[in-house]
Amino acid sequence: MKNLNPESSILEMPLLQGYEYPIDDLEPLHDLLSSWRLEFLYQTLLDQLIDMKVLSIMKSEHVNELLNEFPLGIKILFNHYLENWQNTQNVLSNKINTKSVHEESAFDININLSDILTTSSTGTMIIDYYKTNNKFNDNIRSLLVETVINYIITKKIPMSVNLANYFGNQIVKMFPSEVKDTYFMKNETNKSPKGKLYAKYYNSIRSLKTSGLIPSNDQAKVPGKSLIHVHFEPETGIEYILDQIMHDKSCSFSDLKSNWRATTNYRLNEIQNTTSISEILNKWSSFKLPFGYRLIDIDFCTLHPNCPNLLSTFEDKSKKVMDLLNEKIKDITSRILFESLKNSSNINQNGKNTVLFYLLHAIFVPTSKKVTKDDNGKKSLVKYSIKDSQNSFIVFKNSVDEIEDYITCHSKEKNPIQPCILIVGTPIDPKEILICFHTIKYKVFSIVNAIDVCFKIFHLFNLEYPSQSCIVWIFIQRYFYSLTTKFDKPCHMLGQILSDLSKN
Repeated sequence: MKNLNPESSILEMPLLQGYEYPIDDLEPLHDLLSSWRLEFLYQTLLDQLIDMKVLSIMKSEHVNELLNEFPLGIKILFNHYLENWQNTQNVLSNKINTKSVHEESAFDININLSDILTTSSTGTMIIDYYKTNNKFNDNIRSLLVETVINYIITKKIPMSVNLANYFGNQIVKMFPSEVKDTYFMKNETNKSPKGKLYAKYYNSIRSLKTSGLIPSNDQAKVPGKSLIHVHFEPETGIEYILDQIMHDKSCSFSDLKSNWRATTNYRLNEIQNTTSISEILNKWSSFKLPFGYRLIDIDFCTLHPNCPNLLSTFEDKSKKVMDLLNEKIKDITSRILFESLKNSSNINQNGKNTVLFYLLHAIFVPTSKKVTKDDNGKKSLVKYSIKDSQNSFIVFKNSVDEIEDYITCHSKEKNPIQPCILIVGTPIDPKEILICFHTIKYKVFSIVNAIDVCFKIFHLFNLEYPSQSCIVWIFIQRYFYSLTTKFDKPCHMLGQILSDLSKN
């Protein structure tokens, strides 16, 4: 007889000349039986030299022979769990047969999410938590991903798109309130997959490489960008109306809006086919009027006719956002601002709404990076901060003169000013609100109106969101405007938060 010691216990196994039991199967076999609550059969299987491969092809008659000395109930349970496990392996095997050899290798080891979790103390607690609460919080999601990735790395299973996709599907199947995008998502215009699984795996691998535990190798990824181009069939017989829009300076604003509506398709088609914003603004100079943002609204409603009106839906939806902020804000500075909002009775509604939008950046922390230079000209890559995100979204100044200085300073730079909200005052006490875009300034009287105008400028003129605050803008787009495009930048946490908000 031969002694083996997988977990500080002595196991007896028969010796056969020319046959070597696969030692690596000892632990998975024990873990699998434990997940079935049949670990007392472990020694019985070893006595008959049953490994994971044998288990995968075992039939019911073999079970009867193997367990002939055990009660019928044990035979029925073992046979039931065995058939379920074999079916899972067969599904995986069928999927893998259509993949490349490299992708195939990711599934050479039998993988089952339930087995991974039930054989881990953390995994068992995760399952129990879900049974009690019927949902996860962010900490539980991180523990779930960590448990899965630790298993993958321990078993030396290479990460692949198919593997991450498989586990994403398994997670939402086992925990129905979860959203797959949280764990795995593949954007149509971006070849790099996103989600907690990929991020955790490669962060762990990077840490192991840094420590020297695994060899290092360099990889480069180049993301791609696409712009939206939509064709609008121009209206016919509008020459006189166009002439009036372009040249009649005495036209009332009410008449201008009527003329604007009558020529929307014509103008949208021009905007979509012109790369110069200056050219558009010079030709359609009415955009520069103090109430030009109302003309932007007319064109946007034609561009996206199914978008809800932010001004009418904000009040109800903002209540859920406040609960979201209370649950998820971890940044100390942001938490202090949020607590002052909750505990003060002297903040008006405009101040409350401004703080709400300002603190979204503490939840949707930027993932983009910027290149910086030190005094010696050395370049380094630095991740954008919450403050970077906030400053690209709303700029606060102490006076109108400071705002004018800010605009003048940025106008001297090579790039025109992107749509930006400028406020005289503080988040809690906004006194004056301006939207600055290119050479245009619009004055509005509420932060909700400012967000609405700024958002519609981005979409009407086909502009990209600032990289620093891109995720916040996409959240606003998806949650408040119910607008999704195939060009949205993927964000693994966005789908889960939107799902949670829709259920509350």
